[in-house]
Amino acid sequence: MELYEVENFWKFDMRVGKVVGAEKIKRTRKLIKLIVDFGKEKRTIVTGIADQYAPEDLNGKKFVFVLNLRSKKFAGVESQGMLIVGEDENGKVYLIPAPDNVPIGIRVW
Repeated sequence: MELYEVENFWKFDMRVGKVVGAEKIKRTRKLIKLIVDFGKEKRTIVTGIADQYAPEDLNGKKFVFVLNLRSKKFAGVESQGMLIVGEDENGKVYLIPAPDNVPIGIRVW
């Protein structure tokens, strides 16, 4: 395992967002398009977990997202962040929901 200085961690802008829209991206096996509310703004975020989760598993729930990544297009949809999940050695993905009482937009560290 490579070790980093803690200053590298602080570079990431991680915030709690609430998924207000989720749909499978047509003609893809793993991609889900999310509309995520961060309080002051909404962003489109693409996640590659549709082989293990349905859009309705995400809709209406709060999760942690990384926001200060360069935008990237997936199947023609621009993603403006990344959903944080857990993954085991077998490739099983685990959603990590934020508690309901945590405000959207709050910074995570």
